[in-house]
Amino acid sequence: MRLSRTIYAVAAWLFVAGVATQVFFAGMAAVARQWSWENHTGFGHLLAAPLLVMLVTVYLGRLQGRMKRLTWLLFAVYVLQADVLIFMRASAPMLSALHPVLALLDFALGFALARQATAAPKFHPCQPTVLKLWSARFQGRLSSVG
Repeated sequence: MRLSRTIYAVAAWLFVAGVATQVFFAGMAAVARQWSWENHTGFGHLLAAPLLVMLVTVYLGRLQGRMKRLTWLLFAVYVLQADVLIFMRASAPMLSALHPVLALLDFALGFALARQATAAPKFHPCQPTVLKLWSARFQGRLSSVG
């Protein structure tokens, strides 16, 4: 379970780094006019790999329901951006123009998930494990006092 959580965190940070790289590649094509769009397009489809790893490890690592939902939302935004809207240039140019806007959402969601995955686990006082430990320590102190 701990390994799955570590793999999830690494995949999330790889996704975030990949989105930042995508912005650079787009800048090299659109602004600097030094590269073709092939670098951006090809690398963009590779970003599905860390996302698929995240979708598997979010369940294997038994991460919180909120993280599961956000991971699925990130996946949906990525698919919408990379595999739907971008191909609607001719039929719906206004919708396809959302492609870079969704990249911002990809980055924000990916960053939030990566940070959450690497944060120290927080124990809630009502979790059974914490209650058992506290109860055992408390009972031990009572028996040693009496």
